[in-house]
Amino acid sequence: MEFFRRLEETIDTRCEKYSHRSPVFIEVPGIKVPPTESGSRVSGPIPLERIPAALDAAGVSTLLVPVLWSTDEVRTRVKAAIAAQWGLGDNWKAVEGVAEPAAGGRIEVVFLHDKASALGHGPRTSAERERDLAQMLAPHTREDTLVAAICETDWDPERWYPSLEAREKAEAEDGKWPSKQALARLAATSQYIKQAPPPVPTHTREGKPYNEKYRAKKVASRQSGLDSSTANVLREILSGIGATDHRLGAAFGKLPLENWWHIGIHVRRHAQRRTPGKRRTPEPAPITATLTAMRPTGGKDAPWQIWAYSPQAGQWQPHSPATTALHAADLAWDVSGYRAAADETPQARAAADIVEQALIATRTQLPAAAPAVLYVDGDAAEYIWAGLTDEALGQDPPPGMPRPASSLPGHSLPRAQRPLATVRVIGDLERIGRPTGAHMRTSDGTWRATDTTNSLFQLATDDGTLTYPDLLLVNVPRTWAAGPSGRFGKDETRFESSSQNKNGYAHTATRFTVITQSPDADCDLIGAAAAVLTNQGITSDVRQSTPTPLHLARRMDSTHPYYRRTAESAKDAPDTADAADAAEVAEVAEVAEVGNTAQEETTSL
Repeated sequence: MEFFRRLEETIDTRCEKYSHRSPVFIEVPGIKVPPTESGSRVSGPIPLERIPAALDAAGVSTLLVPVLWSTDEVRTRVKAAIAAQWGLGDNWKAVEGVAEPAAGGRIEVVFLHDKASALGHGPRTSAERERDLAQMLAPHTREDTLVAAICETDWDPERWYPSLEAREKAEAEDGKWPSKQALARLAATSQYIKQAPPPVPTHTREGKPYNEKYRAKKVASRQSGLDSSTANVLREILSGIGATDHRLGAAFGKLPLENWWHIGIHVRRHAQRRTPGKRRTPEPAPITATLTAMRPTGGKDAPWQIWAYSPQAGQWQPHSPATTALHAADLAWDVSGYRAAADETPQARAAADIVEQALIATRTQLPAAAPAVLYVDGDAAEYIWAGLTDEALGQDPPPGMPRPASSLPGHSLPRAQRPLATVRVIGDLERIGRPTGAHMRTSDGTWRATDTTNSLFQLATDDGTLTYPDLLLVNVPRTWAAGPSGRFGKDETRFESSSQNKNGYAHTATRFTVITQSPDADCDLIGAAAAVLTNQGITSDVRQSTPTPLHLARRMDSTHPYYRRTAESAKDAPDTADAADAAEVAEVAEVAEVGNTAQEETTSL
């Protein structure tokens, strides 16, 4: 962090051409976005007493959770986690092949030994695995039952192979992906749990015994990791079917909770398909387009309901059937049939048409008609909608647009039916700058520099008298925040430290630009809602890099069985921004520390 602070100071003092060009961000008063558990931020799994209401909001009558296991160690570990989270007690026997009620009878758990190796590695096809899985699940499924399976896998990404061919063969025969798709074709979501790593050794490779304190620490760390990963599988089982509790509503704190649909729009261009023997192929690269819509079912103490859309399904559905419909089909959506206009690409035309059809269908297919706020990844979608670019902000659609849908999502709808606003989400630090610290004005009127901040700021004029609908949520890396005071990087740079091998850390940030599409839009409230839904997620306890609706839309894509075969690069991984054009001038951010919200704070980028 110190390195970027000194770089910012150098620009301010020695680069007159750029020293005055850093935009100023001022802390948004009255909004708390704590990155750890607090009165307005909920962590941990869904409490047992709230599971029935969460399942009701997800439209699930009874949830069947088959545990498909192969080793006793995984069976014992999953059994203990289920007993603890879903109220079955320490004396629960977990009889093999018998469905037993949990969570007040709303969940049924059955342990099934995978004797047919339907999940095992090997050349078996998805169709062959589907037949075996259907036979295993048939005695326990009913029409009113939704299935979400916990599956054992022993895949180790760090495993050593004697040759590249051996590794490629093992990856091609990995049983996780075809079995996951087979379960999706049976309308079942799935979460996979790995077998435990080898025990901590008692002796070194040279035969010397380990220090007892050191070994005890490693054993405790190993067990803690196993317990945490197993508990997270149960959390993912519920979030994977669209079940969540009151935590999103509670995160709004003193902010008003409006009955809006929060819709995340995710579009990803696939890697270009290659034809063997040809340097180039005339076929355009396919895309994936997914949308998720979520809204509160009541007040701040009520759960939220989540629906989803993909062109493979062709309609809005509750999150679970929409996800299995996508995962059961080919992830790639062919764009060769879409006619592009002017300099538009087939991918942009296809994405705009798919999203426009989905937004039109919200009025008839979602459970209730309500105003909508859209969340779009600006780095990945600016080539689709011209209204997301910096040059078009605050402007009317330019003349010569191929169609209204090319301006902003939902722009082709009648004015009364358009979304309230579109929130452009940007996480690329080359575009938004690197936060380097903070300045806080104290009670005596002086400004005090601070080291870190994780608060919410809003773009303002240089004198701070006018603000714009452009907000910045600053984040401190968890690994740095969890360390002791005086960690490396706080007061020194790598160029002057004697410990060159230490990890260095710096701020990250997410920027929200509110683009209004309705005169009734409250830009400040919409921007604050975007920050709240980024700070509070439903799938983990850490702050996300995107608002929850956009995060869930991405997860539909990234959890597809064959997602990794379609990714353009490592940058297409979940919760990371797609590649963007480099900024003309690298700007360095300086951000204000929160401290007391009653104190005025300012920040510059």
